[in-house]
Order: sequence, then C-alpha cells, then structure tokens
Amino acid sequence: MKYAVITYIFGNNTEYLKEPIIIDSDIEYICVTDQTNLKSNVWKIIYDPMQSVKSNRDKVVYVKFNPFKYSKAEKICVIDGTLEIKNSLIPLFEQVKDNDILVKKHPERNNLFVEIQEWIKTRGMPKNALDKFQTMAKNFNIDLHKDYLLEGCIIVYNKTQKTINLCEDEISYLNFLGENENMFYSNQCVLTFLTEINDIKFSYLNQKDYFRRYLHNSKTKLADR
Repeated sequence: MKYAVITYIFGNNTEYLKEPIIIDSDIEYICVTDQTNLKSNVWKIIYDPMQSVKSNRDKVVYVKFNPFKYSKAEKICVIDGTLEIKNSLIPLFEQVKDNDILVKKHPERNNLFVEIQEWIKTRGMPKNALDKFQTMAKNFNIDLHKDYLLEGCIIVYNKTQKTINLCEDEISYLNFLGENENMFYSNQCVLTFLTEINDIKFSYLNQKDYFRRYLHNSKTKLADR
C-alpha cells in the first residue's frame, strides 16, 4: 500500500476498535494489539504481545515510535485508540510530503514547563521530572516556557532518515528519563523537546478535519479540538 494508518489496543480493559467511516483504497489499516480475540473487517490485526514490556503505556510507545516495523508504507499515520477516522486521510498524507512529520498542537497548554507540572500534579509523574527537563534545557539552551507544546495522539510520518533518527531518539530519551521500571510518563513532552533540538521539518495538522475523538474506554464522543 502507498499509505498506512496504525492504531493500537493493549490490555483487557481498554479502547474498543473503531471502524473507519471513510475507507481509502490506497491506505493500509493496521491495529497492533496483545488481544488474541480482536477482529475487524477493515483493520489488519497484528498480534504483538511485547512480553518483555511491563506496562501498556510503554507498549503504546513502542508502536507509536516504531511505525515502519509494522508497515512498508513510506507515509504512516499513527493514531490513538480514542480516535475514529471520519474523512478521507489522503489530504493528510499529501500534506506530509514536504515534511518529516505532521503533529498536533496541544489544545489546552502551551509550553513544556506548564505541561510537566500538570503531569506531576494530576498524572503521578515524579517531581524530579521537572528538574531533569530543566537540566536538559540548560544543556541545549532551550526555554521550557517557550510557546510550543505538541500532543501525541496523532503523528504522521514521512519515511526520511531524520524521521527514523527522531523515533530512535524518542525511545532512548524515554528510557533515559524513565522512573521505576517504566519509561518516562509523557512521550509527547519528549517529542516536543526533541523537535526543538533536532533539525526536523514539520507542520501542524487539524484533528477535527479527519478524526472524531471519544473518551477513553467509552463510546462517548468528545467535542472537536
């Protein structure tokens, strides 16, 4: 196939697989999962239990930043399990032709300093995470207060050497920053940082043009954002 969309479902009590409302013939639809009973008429189910990976969150990370492991397509869109495809994705793939990746601006917060504090406050991220990022920011002369924050629910990849290097760096940094036996809590914080310090050509995408979002583990639709 010319293009591919990859989503993921891990764990027993998690997202349900959403069939695309619009199906493009040039797109391969792939779902990576550890669930042996998952079936679909549209999605190609790839069973990958990742038995050596200890958390579902980290399994998601390995899929999100290893897209070319699961498809031979040169352009791949990786989407969160909360998203339903509602329109043709061909224009999205056309948009990535002149970029390494397409990404989404965070809809609520606007910089890494605020985002890391939010994760510490509400998501259980260790308090020393901010110190780690401040140290890295000083080493690379980066301002964590800069108006610049990405969300990781959708990433569109153009297979370039820079893209491949970015994915490898993402996994390395998440392991380096990780606490306990897991990777670092927020892959989108690391992605934001890496796109700032690397020569990555990217553009922003508009989620509501292509996807409908639902609550986690629910069929309740959320407002477009």
